[in-house]
Amino acid sequence: MSDSITVPLERSTSGAPLAVRSNFGPRGWSMVGFSLIMYYNFAAWTADGLNVIVQSFVDLHGWDFATLLAFSTPAGWLGVIGSLMIAELINRKGAKIVAIVGLVLLGLVLIWFGRVTSPMEYAVGLTLINFLATGVCFNVPGTLLNTWFPRKKGLALGWATMGMSLCTATLVPIMVLLFGVLGIPNAYAACGLILIALGLATIVWVRNSPEEAGCYPDNEPLSREQLAANLAELESHRSPFTIPVLLRDRDMWLISLGYGLLWLVDIGVVSQLVPRLISIGYDQSTAIFMFTTAAFFCAIFSYVWGWLDVRFGTRRVSIAYALFFVFTHACLMVKGGDVFTYFTLLLVGMSIAGIKELATSQVGSVYGRYDFAAANRVISTIACLFRVCCFAVIAASLKWTGGYDAAYGAFIVLDLVAAVLIYFITDTCKGKVDPA
Repeated sequence: MSDSITVPLERSTSGAPLAVRSNFGPRGWSMVGFSLIMYYNFAAWTADGLNVIVQSFVDLHGWDFATLLAFSTPAGWLGVIGSLMIAELINRKGAKIVAIVGLVLLGLVLIWFGRVTSPMEYAVGLTLINFLATGVCFNVPGTLLNTWFPRKKGLALGWATMGMSLCTATLVPIMVLLFGVLGIPNAYAACGLILIALGLATIVWVRNSPEEAGCYPDNEPLSREQLAANLAELESHRSPFTIPVLLRDRDMWLISLGYGLLWLVDIGVVSQLVPRLISIGYDQSTAIFMFTTAAFFCAIFSYVWGWLDVRFGTRRVSIAYALFFVFTHACLMVKGGDVFTYFTLLLVGMSIAGIKELATSQVGSVYGRYDFAAANRVISTIACLFRVCCFAVIAASLKWTGGYDAAYGAFIVLDLVAAVLIYFITDTCKGKVDPA
């Protein structure tokens, strides 16, 4: 494209090596903290929450567990549609206004959700929750951090995506406590009120770009004139990466398919880790404790993968990540003793930590801060379609083999395919960048 600038990804536009220190500045750290909370809520209401949501309505109304669980798949697919629609709004209107409205609406839906009176109302509520949580809590933080930290996005995302790991480790006990103290309807109402408060706080908390807050991209000083020029360009920029252009773009497909496959195997592991541990002889309480242990490893290694991303480049680290997943899946196929099982849990925690950070960072690396939102609306949608396909692979393995080994074998093949696809992603930024 004639108006795009090509720069090497692994060096700054000035040619200086990239910094690997998390010196984001007070306002920058504030955006990282907000993004961490958003990722926590994304995981809470689209994945981890299903560990307690279904059972809570069975306990409250006596509805059939299998019937309620069956609603989760179509709700997830509709959530993918929400991701595309809300990502388009972010591209047109900016991340801040979408976060404000989306969080308030999600809070209102949760308040109503706790008081539904029929399985059909439950299905509608779950669909709305997936629609808003996927669209808002998934897309807003990625857009913010790629805009605030165009060259340190890997580090920023490494910190922020800890929110998903912390959710896995803490959500279930928190919700069980709330159910016990407040009752099920009021527990959902309390969560809804917190989200509404977060949405209102976003009005004064969040800025779409560092320039809006009088700060510098990557917290690296620029002249006052350059800061004003960047802000004017951000506000007036119209991305040339329209949907038809993206659908013809080779890198869009390589990123969507490569990282979509890695996300598929990631969710395939984390969503069935407890049943897998039970299947090899551990009791449920021990399996849950081991799962929580893996989640804390995941939180730590979210930062590690982000540091590696900035230090060595997103594409290289993503290939290494895919190959590391091959080793993890191979270990999951081995049924060893307690020591080996905990070693495997360490590998699982290290593996599942990187996908969201690396996938989001790769979009920013190829399309830049100005065109991230335009590219991400399509890429995140396609990747999410792969994410929800993991259950079909696991179900087939359980049905035809009675265990998880066939699924893990299939995941190894998908890991290798993903590594090949990522290898062919361009190593230069094809979107607009700030002038040196």
